[in-house]
Amino acid sequence: MVELTRRLPQQARPDLTPLLDVVFILLIFFVVSAVFTARGMNVDLPEAESSRPVSGRSLEIDLAADGGIRCAGESTTLRELGYTLRTMAEDRTNPRPARILLRAAPDAHTGLFVSVMDLVRLNGFENLVIATREPAGVGDRAQ
Repeated sequence: MVELTRRLPQQARPDLTPLLDVVFILLIFFVVSAVFTARGMNVDLPEAESSRPVSGRSLEIDLAADGGIRCAGESTTLRELGYTLRTMAEDRTNPRPARILLRAAPDAHTGLFVSVMDLVRLNGFENLVIATREPAGVGDRAQ
């Protein structure tokens, strides 16, 4: 006797693999094409009537009021700054910066300011410039 078994009809399921491929390709496209901006610190420089512009190659160190430190545009710590300065001082293949430009916010911590100045001097950099801005109206005075 022939036994007939009844087959249940298989339900068709959509294949999600191509859809996932497209989603991941779009994700990669948007990540790669996104604009990455460098975040900097806005340092409100103190005023000084004796300030004058400086020229030449310099290394900029920024000190923020909240204790943040940036060296050459990169966020850093006091310890890492010391290492960076030591490496620059010992590197004979690259020319040293002509000066260190220290840009500190008026309400930056004095202890941090002194510590950075100390690190600069201890690593052999003698030309330390403290950035300031000209007070409003000073350039407008009649001579």
